[in-house]
Amino acid sequence: MEHKPFFSFKSKLDISEYSQGYKIYDLTNGNSKGWKWKSSMFFFLALLMILILSVNEFRIERFPKIFIIFPVCVYLCIHYVCILPQKAKAEGKKIFDTSYLLSQESSFEFYKEYFTMSNQYEFLKRYYSEITDCIETDDIFLLGGGMQNAVIVISKSCIDEKKCSSVSRFFQNEMVTQYKRTKPLKKVKKQ
Repeated sequence: MEHKPFFSFKSKLDISEYSQGYKIYDLTNGNSKGWKWKSSMFFFLALLMILILSVNEFRIERFPKIFIIFPVCVYLCIHYVCILPQKAKAEGKKIFDTSYLLSQESSFEFYKEYFTMSNQYEFLKRYYSEITDCIETDDIFLLGGGMQNAVIVISKSCIDEKKCSSVSRFFQNEMVTQYKRTKPLKKVKKQ
């Protein structure tokens, strides 16, 4: 006998929400993984090159390799901070544009050990133990992991505020180690 879900709702994604979710997933698990320490390493290496030059009174003839190392470090720093996240966002847009299923309104039902996502074309049952990442932003919930549909993005725009906070608490309690909340992007002024 199937238990009743704790809660259920319908959600429909738009392209910006999916591309944002895909970018976040890429930053945590994709090509951009480790972007913070990689960009920091190249930034400090570029600073070291400047320090070496300044200590040697900018006598470039002593260190001709700096002309190669410094621009490469600056480029790689920019690559990890700006280029890779934009590529991931563009890839998310491309995936959304080429997938008819992502733009469909989907029904979500949350149970104790799993959740289901369904629309008129597909049905997905995912156990919480399969989820490697549960990330909440101001606009979306992102569930990552599993063999198929590695990235599931749930739009908050279709969910009322009370249910949204219930879903957030549920994820915090059910996926304690996987759950992360990004810092709010916009500050709301209370009057």
